[in-house]
Amino acid sequence: MGDAVPFDENAIRHRIEQAARSEMNLTEDVAGDVAFHITDWLSDLETFYRFCQNPAALSNEDLSNLLMAFLVHVPNHVAADGKLYSGMAVTDIFKVGAIDK
Repeated sequence: MGDAVPFDENAIRHRIEQAARSEMNLTEDVAGDVAFHITDWLSDLETFYRFCQNPAALSNEDLSNLLMAFLVHVPNHVAADGKLYSGMAVTDIFKVGAIDK
């Protein structure tokens, strides 16, 4: 499983910036931050998607490494975008200590 990203990252970022400015009235800088945070983990998404297409293809060790990389990288970007785009902070709705240090 390589890390090649088949997405057009520039086009994705541009569209997100447009929507963020138009629909949420975000400044150009904040819209750019939103676009960055939602696209910085596209390779993680692509790798996870490929796993989902064929779950038996990975050993337990490889799957564990994939999950660790995804779960360490993605949530902070999503949390940042949640705050930037909606103004709402992340909360621990499942009560698992997710936001505790």
